[in-house]
Amino acid sequence: MAGLFLTGAIIFSYPFVADAINNYYDQIRIEEMQAKSDKQNKEQLQAQRAELEQKNQALLEEGKLNNIPGMGLVEDPFTSLVDNTQNLGSDYFEKYTIGAIYIPTIHVSLPLFSETNSILLEKGATVLQGTSFPIGGPNSHSVITGHSGLPNQKLFTDLEQLKKGDFFFVEITGEKLAYQIEAFKTVLPHEIDSLKIRDGEDLVTLLTCTPYMINTHRLLVTGKRVPFPEEELKKEIQTTQTYHKRRFQVYMMLIPLFIALFFYWIWRKYVYYQSIKQRYDFNFYLLKENQPQVGVPFVLMDKKGRTVFRDNEEPFTVTSEEDGLVSFKQIPGGIYRAVRSSGAPLSVKGKVFFLHDRYFKITRPIKLWRRTKFNQIDIINEVTSHEKEKE
Repeated sequence: MAGLFLTGAIIFSYPFVADAINNYYDQIRIEEMQAKSDKQNKEQLQAQRAELEQKNQALLEEGKLNNIPGMGLVEDPFTSLVDNTQNLGSDYFEKYTIGAIYIPTIHVSLPLFSETNSILLEKGATVLQGTSFPIGGPNSHSVITGHSGLPNQKLFTDLEQLKKGDFFFVEITGEKLAYQIEAFKTVLPHEIDSLKIRDGEDLVTLLTCTPYMINTHRLLVTGKRVPFPEEELKKEIQTTQTYHKRRFQVYMMLIPLFIALFFYWIWRKYVYYQSIKQRYDFNFYLLKENQPQVGVPFVLMDKKGRTVFRDNEEPFTVTSEEDGLVSFKQIPGGIYRAVRSSGAPLSVKGKVFFLHDRYFKITRPIKLWRRTKFNQIDIINEVTSHEKEKE
């Protein structure tokens, strides 16, 4: 039973935990890219930008889109297996990392790679070959792709939750660009008209598979470049990155807590069933304004609220003694309630906490405990061994 519960919990939580871990490491990769960009001088960044501008210009002069994967000469990466077992190392991903993409509405913060293949698609978003690089400027239309429905990371899974007017941001060559969503479209993989460059416009289209887990079509979410206050843009990006860091931290705290609670539950079950084989005293003092209550009847009930009977089939009842002591002698371990059978309702709960205890531990209500100045309950609930009891 416990094994099935633990297995089910692991299976259920795996996508959430794996997504949190992968997103956390994505933020590290993005921060490394940002740090590298900060170290570069303006001339180096301008040179990188000039190189990308030349590629965009060459694409514009070709006036065609026949190199888009799945829409021309290149194989569609979405139809390739994503279960890639190659361990290419961090250098491979660093080589192709050119920036990052942020979609605050759906908490997306991913590294952006310069080309699309099945390996890079598992680690972030990619610029689709045959389309512009997202460096801004008129007569450009970049297509940024991302997987949906991976078991270990959401990536672009939540694109369908976006609405017209939402913003996303691209960070590349030391610049941060803002785009506002203006159109949604679902197409077949070979339908490319929506991805063509429009005269004078600066566009970025986010592309992913749809419907979820079926992937027969492509969802296109197109955004148009808009001005955006720089400080607010930085704040939006920082908030998105911080979300994933905090989410990771929460999971890293919850996982050990869950494991500890699970094994504590196992231990309590073990104590419960083993204690049933042994005998303990269920004792407490009944006081009112620090004065003993004498002659108050209590009946013993099990944890399900059923009356416990003596061997002679009489209900197991006792009355409080002159010092207020209520004592059920030598009953099997487990969990019980002593319920007052007359007067105002009162239920005192007790359970065996350790197998070697002599007495039930009173768990509710705590205010009924009466301790001496030596922090002992006149030997009630004192943790002593059965061997000492016999002595």
